[in-house]
Amino acid sequence: MLLLALLVSACSATQLTYRNLDWLISRKVNQLVDLNGDQQAWFDNQLQNTLRWHCAQELPRYHAILSELGQHLLSPNLHTATLEADAERVEALADALLARSAPLTSGLLQRLHDDQIEELRASLAEQLAEQREELLDPPLEEQREQSAERVAKMLKYWLGRLQPEQQALIAQWARPRDGNNQIWLDNREHWHQLFFAELPTRHHSDFSQRIHHLITDYRELQTPLYAQQEPLSKKAFMTLLVEVMQTATTKQQQHFTDRLQDLLSDLQALECEPE
Repeated sequence: MLLLALLVSACSATQLTYRNLDWLISRKVNQLVDLNGDQQAWFDNQLQNTLRWHCAQELPRYHAILSELGQHLLSPNLHTATLEADAERVEALADALLARSAPLTSGLLQRLHDDQIEELRASLAEQLAEQREELLDPPLEEQREQSAERVAKMLKYWLGRLQPEQQALIAQWARPRDGNNQIWLDNREHWHQLFFAELPTRHHSDFSQRIHHLITDYRELQTPLYAQQEPLSKKAFMTLLVEVMQTATTKQQQHFTDRLQDLLSDLQALECEPE
């Protein structure tokens, strides 16, 4: 997930972040469950193998897709169908990462003791409760404003200061999203239930295959409401991007080009260890 966040957020410290992913991911895991020395040593070794694969095999694909996506977003003939095709390619990157990380996940789970499984369950439940509080407790109008602010922040990073017309487009996009947070959280909780239902049998011979299915075939396991809502949300966001980019000023287009070039240069400068 940190690797995907890197792709989406494109922070200015891309190289520093990527080079410290082993520490960042290990820290994130230990926030969920406290590993002992043997577990940590096994996890760190397997994680290094995954990161070497990602750097050598996947980063060139990131570079190519981001380059094409940038060209598409700046095209005067931009259409939602083009962005939807680009999104499918980005999702393929995510799927490849999930597939590669599945053995790492199942292997670690098989090494956890019962008390660590309960610690993991409590950590994820607390995480979900915090997300529900953050996303559902505010009044509906405030939820809309928060959604609009999150998207505006992302667009400001790429385009610089937004025009009033662009702000209005974002506000318009946020209004029909009522109930989406609830649907997303319910789907997340549903996956957690499926996940923990598998853990009592983590020492069975087919456990790795079942965890692989949970991780890689997550689309098949969505709640009916989420499976119905998610494509609509994706299309609405693509439409918003098209409308915003069609109203982009020359200065905003240059800002976007500079940001993208910085990211591409950072990715290209990363040196990979041999697999």
